Amino acid sequence: MRVALFKDSQASFTEALQGADIPYEELRPAPGQVMAAGMLITIAQTAAITAPIATVFVAWLRARASRKVMLTLRDKTIVRLEGYSVEQVEQLLQLVDHATVIDMKPAE
Repeated sequence: MRVALFKDSQASFTEALQGADIPYEELRPAPGQVMAAGMLITIAQTAAITAPIATVFVAWLRARASRKVMLTLRDKTIVRLEGYSVEQVEQLLQLVDHATVIDMKPAE
């Protein structure tokens, strides 16, 4: 799954992934390519890692009101993860094409 990290989400979200032992890889744009996100990462999506990823999304969102996560499903439906349980996010992750992670305020 590709995850675009915007604004002040880069450090806190990647730290949350590391804390949950979820491996990710940073994708670097080709020279001269313009990228709208601050950072683009990929997370291998396997059955064993779906629950930990869902847990990270939910916990990361609940930590601060300034955080947003949007999932774009394969059918191009966009789901804002607000008020979803870990179990609900697990179900959605099976349908995800990519995710967008945003924190509108810098870390304190």
